[in-house]
Amino acid sequence: MAFSHRTTSVLYRKTGALAVAILAITMAACGTPPTAQSLVSQGLKAQLAGDESTAESTYQQAIKLDPNNAIAHYDLGTVYDRQGNVSQAVTEYTATLVISPSFTDALFNLAVDTATSDPSGAQRLYLRVLALQPTFAAAWLNLGFILRSDGKLTEAKADWAKAVALDASLASNVPMPSPSADTKRATAQSTSKP
Repeated sequence: MAFSHRTTSVLYRKTGALAVAILAITMAACGTPPTAQSLVSQGLKAQLAGDESTAESTYQQAIKLDPNNAIAHYDLGTVYDRQGNVSQAVTEYTATLVISPSFTDALFNLAVDTATSDPSGAQRLYLRVLALQPTFAAAWLNLGFILRSDGKLTEAKADWAKAVALDASLASNVPMPSPSADTKRATAQSTSKP
C-alpha cells in the first residue's frame, strides 16, 4: 500500500509540473504572462480538487514570481502539512508571518505544528491568534490542551468552555474529567443497597 502511494505521488508530481508548464505556455500564448496571483488561484483549484502535487508546484512558481506573496507561502504550507512534511510547512508559515505578521491562519497552523516540540512557543502563538481574532474557537480549544499539559486544569477548562460556546461542534474534542475518588465513593454508597 505504501509503495502504491509513493508511485501516485511521483505521478502527481510529474503531472503537476506539466500542468504548471501548460498554464504558463497557454497564458504566454494569449499574451498574458502568469502572475503570482493567477498562479495562487490555480494552485488553490488544484488543491481543492485533491491534486496536491500540482498545487505544490504552482504555489512554488507563484513564490518565484513574488517571494513576498503571503498567501502563496501559506497555501504551500497547508500542502506540506497534508503531505506530512511538517518542517517545510513550518518554514512556509514562518515566511508568511515575516510578510504578514497578523495572518491568523498562519499563526494558528504554526502553533499546531510546533505544539509538541515547543509548547510554550505554541501557547504564545495561540494567544496572538486570540488577540487578533477572539472568536477563533479552535485556538481556545488548543490553548486549553497546552494549559492542561502545564497542569493548569482550571484555566484549560475555562478555555475549552469558550471554545465550545463559540463552536458547539468542538464539544466532542473536550476531554471528560475523570471522576475523583470521592465522587466514586459517593456514587458507590448511593447505589449500594442497605
